[in-house]
Amino acid sequence: MAQFGAKRPRFAPVVDTPAGALPTYDAEKVVTIGKLVKADLSVTNASGELYADDALAEKVDMFASGVLALETDDKTDEVHAAIHGATKDTESGEVTDSDSDNAPRGGVVYYKVIIRNGVRYYKGVFLPLCKAILGNDSAATKGSSITFGTSATSFTVFRCDSGAWRITKEFTGEGAEANCIAWCDSKLAGAAT
Repeated sequence: MAQFGAKRPRFAPVVDTPAGALPTYDAEKVVTIGKLVKADLSVTNASGELYADDALAEKVDMFASGVLALETDDKTDEVHAAIHGATKDTESGEVTDSDSDNAPRGGVVYYKVIIRNGVRYYKGVFLPLCKAILGNDSAATKGSSITFGTSATSFTVFRCDSGAWRITKEFTGEGAEANCIAWCDSKLAGAAT
């Protein structure tokens, strides 16, 4: 399997977190974070071991949390405000980050492009409960050559009340990319699907 593409990272804020189910989202507030350059998911597991009769008898590794690090070509002021809880003044256009900001929890989707035995697949990735982490910012002057800067956004990944923390689905064949996009969009629709 070879992965060579990643596209269309989107976020929608949670409206409700029903018991034993996936969250529901505000479909009117879905934002595209930017054009995806890279997505790295790091998972932290809670582990436990039981030794009996001088040997390992049981070992359990369970999802505890995760961090999704996205690198995009850009992140507009509107997207920054939507995912980090910052405020944007409509008259002045100024965006203010403050220590009282409360980043909303939400769902994140994106998709990957995979080649497996010469066949192209599109794999949708849905993280149903995430919260953006305000990160670092950097800028560099133009020199004799131009180096493009990108925008980094990290999300803490939580387990939902249903127990789910990630849902994926692969698509192949005619219309596979469009079907994958439709699946991703359905995950951030107003009602849990």
